[in-house]
Amino acid sequence: MTVPKEPSTRKRHTSSVAASTGTAPDGLRAQGLRTRNAIIRVARKLLLESGPMDFSLRAVALKAGISVSNLQYYFPTRPAVLRAVMAPIIDTYLDTLKQALQSNVSPRATLDAIFDQSVKDAKDSKNIALWWHFFSFASTDPECGQLRDEWYDTLTTELATLIRAANPERGAAESAHIAVLLISMADGMTMHLGTPRAKRAYMRGFEAKFLQIAHELVWGKTVDAEAA
Repeated sequence: MTVPKEPSTRKRHTSSVAASTGTAPDGLRAQGLRTRNAIIRVARKLLLESGPMDFSLRAVALKAGISVSNLQYYFPTRPAVLRAVMAPIIDTYLDTLKQALQSNVSPRATLDAIFDQSVKDAKDSKNIALWWHFFSFASTDPECGQLRDEWYDTLTTELATLIRAANPERGAAESAHIAVLLISMADGMTMHLGTPRAKRAYMRGFEAKFLQIAHELVWGKTVDAEAA
């Protein structure tokens, strides 16, 4: 796949127009957006195929068919490219949770849906690989680390709110602790369900046990499927 190039003369023209009017011409803006999105697609594919060791600006530019300097017009650093790859995935998770919180479905039904989705997400090998690579970068890059921390902060806060709505007996601090435990369990599942270990004999019944423990953490006991 070859990404359309952004000529240097065009960049200078865009800058002069932006300086005088505050906006870029629609055609140039659309072209820039197409180029940016194409780079993100190429970067995602490269990261999944080669992993973080071979994920560099030069490698992304080569796959995209553009120069490194042209790539840096859109993404100055390697972590900047990675954040652009991960941002839509993170936003999708948070949007799904927020929609569930704003729906008319009961808190218990919403939590059940989230628990079920956590199991499905843990089996999504492609997104799991992206998460692993992202965490690898986040351990050394401050900006990626900040994105990771913001994601977990938001997820924990929203999930704690839902837990307290589902079981008002849980206090604010306790609900936050339960949210952290549930998120940790979901993270841990990706190390098993998303790998060949999912077929091991000791994994039989694992998903049902996760759901049981999740219920017990929220309600203090196993909740029957027919419970209100």
